[in-house]
Amino acid sequence: MSNSPRAAIHVGAPSKSFSAAEGNEPERRGWDKNTYRLKNQDTNNHYDFSRKHLNFEINLKGEIVPLGSNPIPLHERLIQRCNELGFKPYKDKNNPLGNSDNSPNYTVGIIVSGDHDVLTRLAFGDQNVDFTLQKSNANIILQQGIKDWAMDTYRWACSRWRPENIIAFDVHCDETTPHIHIQTVPVANTKTRGRASVKYVHKDDKLKILSQKEWKKLPEEIRDDFIRTEVERKERECVSYASVWGKDKYAVGRTYYEMHTDYYNKVGRKYGLERGDSLAMLPDEERRERVHKNKAVLEAERQAKESIAKSNKELAIKESYLNAISVKQEDLKVPALNTDSLVKDAIRAIHVELDKPIPAFGQKEWREDRKRAIKGILTGLQDNLIAAREEQKHEIIKLGKSLYLDAMKNANEIAKQNQRLHETNTKLAAQNEKLKDKISSIDETAIRKLRKEKDEEINKLRAIVNGAQSKIDRANDNAYMEKKRADKTEELLREVFSIPEIKDLWNSIQRNKAAFWNQIEIWIKSAISAVYNFAYNHKGIFTDECKQTICQGIIAKAIKDGLDPSDDIQRMNATHNLLEEVSWKGTTEFMSELAVKRTEQLCQEISGTITTAMVEGLILASGGRGACLSGGSGSDNSLSRWDGKKKKSGWER
Repeated sequence: MSNSPRAAIHVGAPSKSFSAAEGNEPERRGWDKNTYRLKNQDTNNHYDFSRKHLNFEINLKGEIVPLGSNPIPLHERLIQRCNELGFKPYKDKNNPLGNSDNSPNYTVGIIVSGDHDVLTRLAFGDQNVDFTLQKSNANIILQQGIKDWAMDTYRWACSRWRPENIIAFDVHCDETTPHIHIQTVPVANTKTRGRASVKYVHKDDKLKILSQKEWKKLPEEIRDDFIRTEVERKERECVSYASVWGKDKYAVGRTYYEMHTDYYNKVGRKYGLERGDSLAMLPDEERRERVHKNKAVLEAERQAKESIAKSNKELAIKESYLNAISVKQEDLKVPALNTDSLVKDAIRAIHVELDKPIPAFGQKEWREDRKRAIKGILTGLQDNLIAAREEQKHEIIKLGKSLYLDAMKNANEIAKQNQRLHETNTKLAAQNEKLKDKISSIDETAIRKLRKEKDEEINKLRAIVNGAQSKIDRANDNAYMEKKRADKTEELLREVFSIPEIKDLWNSIQRNKAAFWNQIEIWIKSAISAVYNFAYNHKGIFTDECKQTICQGIIAKAIKDGLDPSDDIQRMNATHNLLEEVSWKGTTEFMSELAVKRTEQLCQEISGTITTAMVEGLILASGGRGACLSGGSGSDNSLSRWDGKKKKSGWER
């Protein structure tokens, strides 16, 4: 049973919504050849553009149509279904366009697949399909078998969740193994809230019905003529993940178990697919083999199985041994994620802040300063952790590509050696036939000598094979240990990012990005307006207020254009970029040229007064990272002058 082809059902985590891009992927909406190429830059992906025409979907009418035929995008269909049910997710008060974290989950995605050989046979029959993306499969014709399997799966899904709650049923035949994406809305019939309604019906006149309030107003002697009845609360459709999938993890597990069994009884066994195994029931070794495998690894395993199945010769087994030996132990080491130094540096910086003496006066300001400083340290730690993780991911991808190229190179070399060995074996076979004719003329001593030499050769070959097997076992052990180490590192990362304070900081940063760039635009527009008013009003020199506004705009323009305001040349480039946005309409040529000259002189005057630290402070104060520390989007009261001096209200006049 362990080698039997099996069905596979993966239920995704319930979610509150998904973006338009996430909805477009299963429908391949807007995907062209370049999109497929970009997707395949991730080594886990194997999207075949030449098989895109084989994809299809099943609509609400139960009809098979080309994938993406529905004109309404998937994320909009989700909103439509929720509106039909009268369901409105809770909105985030800080982001009206987003859903709140405590909003109920109202959509679940399911992927149905199975054994690669069974499903590819249903989809392509005996046609020769190239899964390596090296050749075009545009001539492949989709077979009826995959359509029948998809239709039976659709009927099974409708019986569990009802057709109107299946907002997408997409069948993909352009990847390694054909599979189905089902997007559902969990809907259940629940009773309306509130207590049951109480009515009083007259014993003799059933049409005479009173409410409890009306019945209490009757005299005591008349009340006995009425019979008290309760009207059950009505049921209505509503979105409820708990009612459909389960109220806790144990109930959800039972639902999953029953779903796999039901699918096997109604669909799987019809197509020769056994019920999928529960990972919890597998031995530890087999469980490790079934998890943490990406598409590239699964495809490599599948091709290896096909290669072994086609050849039962001893030469093919030796070839696989030699190929495995070519992998070096140091090549299997996954780059480590070293975060200890980052955390220690952050803790050391926090201790430095906490060790600063508490003043006799201004203790409240001292505490606020320490709070802001510590939050800044934690924010920097978060950025460093994210950067370290991205660097590790980049190194892992680089390692995988390197191993793949080495394996392909070794495989080609072994294939050539194979061919030479085959030719040599053919020659040896012919020579053996000739030797058989000569053996009869050789005496017994010569025969024993020849047999001894051949036995020695065989023993040497056996020793070589045994040594190769030992190396393979050691390499497999090393690979397992490195994989275990990588899993532990990934678990530690998840623990770090599950810290509520770090999560809150990250969310605050995202909310304040928009405020940051909005403040930059305000400073630029104010500077443009100040330059224009100077030229339009025929003023001779800049006022102090005008200087402040223009300097502020120059620095903001430099930040927007990716220039360094502390560098004289780059700051002058930012000044020219700012002046190009000024409309000189209504001004004289003389005044416009004078305004340009005055602005350039002002840019030169502030040379040496602007440092990198001041620019960073300006960025913080404008509503970027600084807003995260102060709890808001940055206010004028917390700003600094361009020359680093504090101001009380707005920029100092």
